[in-house]
Amino acid sequence: MKYRHRRIDTVSDRDYVLERHCRINYACDCPWKRKMPYAAYREEWFSLHNQITAFYAYFEQTVGDNRTIADIIESENGDTIGYIWAPFIEDAESGFSFANVQDVYVEEAYRHQGIAMALLAYAEQNARHHGAEVIRSGTGCENTGSIKLHE
Repeated sequence: MKYRHRRIDTVSDRDYVLERHCRINYACDCPWKRKMPYAAYREEWFSLHNQITAFYAYFEQTVGDNRTIADIIESENGDTIGYIWAPFIEDAESGFSFANVQDVYVEEAYRHQGIAMALLAYAEQNARHHGAEVIRSGTGCENTGSIKLHE
């Protein structure tokens, strides 16, 4: 499948990023929390205004760094396929730098086509290009889709 990357626009893409970040959080949350239906989880998550504001302020800050990978992935006809966000982090004291893959999201209609794997490879290539010594990523302990991706 052919697709293109475009840099996330923190204003016009805000709702998309927040919605998908919430979905990722739900998938990575603890088992007892995921017993809650997603609609209730989402309502609770979006009601935490200080949390949302703090998260998005950090997101915007990282997107301001041109080394950060913050892309919306679109099909050739303009449909949104997903997004990836991997801030570039540099320790001021040691100079150690790494890219930290925070979010990889592929819309359900486009899953199981190798897109998430291609996004991780893209992140690794870009992290190396910008001098990262390491690329890291994490997931919830029972997020089997993400665990399989990382294996």
